[in-house]
Amino acid sequence: MKSRIWLTAALLSGLLLPAMAQRNPDTPQRTESNAYNLMRESTYNRYVTFNASLRYGVGVPLGTQRTYINQLSPANALVTMEWQFPQNFSLGLQSGYQYSQQRLPRAVYSFPETGEDISAVQTRTLTVTPVLATAAYYFSDPAAPIRPYVQLAGGGAFMNYTNFYGTLADQDKRFAGMIAPAIGVKVFGKREKGLGGEIQAQYQNAFYKYNELNNPSNLMLSAGLTYRFY
Repeated sequence: MKSRIWLTAALLSGLLLPAMAQRNPDTPQRTESNAYNLMRESTYNRYVTFNASLRYGVGVPLGTQRTYINQLSPANALVTMEWQFPQNFSLGLQSGYQYSQQRLPRAVYSFPETGEDISAVQTRTLTVTPVLATAAYYFSDPAAPIRPYVQLAGGGAFMNYTNFYGTLADQDKRFAGMIAPAIGVKVFGKREKGLGGEIQAQYQNAFYKYNELNNPSNLMLSAGLTYRFY
């Protein structure tokens, strides 16, 4: 009886030990493989990273802004800071400086409030300082060499309307709401490269009313440098 028990135990050992020996070597291999893949995966795809952009822009007046100043605005600068999430979307802040000006020939202007008529050169100016929160969706992963995107921005802008009649000025300064959807693309040249270029087209609409301006809008075309880092 004892010999049968020993024989059965020996047979079971012979069957189980090779199977266990065959299974155990795979476990460290899988662990090493997972660790290797994790190291190869870009930091941009694993954590929240950052992106800063500085662009020069040309403004195209639209709507009632065109009735006030109908010329292109070449004096614009925009800066954006983004927090980039691994899921291809980002949140950020945008600000900048936008200035438009147009000078009209000398003419005689009447002011009913004072009953005066003056001969002057009229210089129309509009300065806009936006402060916007942005949300963007990218069509490629955060480490990609080319990153097209759509963006929605909203917040406010400090509006400075100043219309000069010679040395006299009609001026209005106040903060107004603004929305600004945009499309653009960032080009880095190669995967995970930090410095790249960016172009963007942004439609801006300010909820502002004064004289000729009634919810003025503007198409801002900009290009500049962008830098991603962690």
